[in-house]
Amino acid sequence: MDITGLILSISDAALAIDFGRKGYATRGKAEEGRISYETGISLALSTFKDAQSTTDPHTIIFVEYTFLNQELQFCAKDDADSLSSLTQAIQSFDDAFLARKR
Repeated sequence: MDITGLILSISDAALAIDFGRKGYATRGKAEEGRISYETGISLALSTFKDAQSTTDPHTIIFVEYTFLNQELQFCAKDDADSLSSLTQAIQSFDDAFLARKR
């Protein structure tokens, strides 16, 4: 799969995971949420495997970076622990990108 396909796939995975999380918290939507969450996790794992099979480190890093940014975008604003963790992970990538440019 090319880089565009991998990015679209990882974005779809993050969206399904988010929909699943919200479904878990909605009365009457728990089963639908569970299925969406599991589908998203499965898609994310297969996308990461596809990215790793390219053996191109830039592709692998870009897919992971995209996933983290999508997770941050969908993260509940009152989930301080997740917001902090995702922000720190993204900042680590940003720092690494800056170091790489030097």
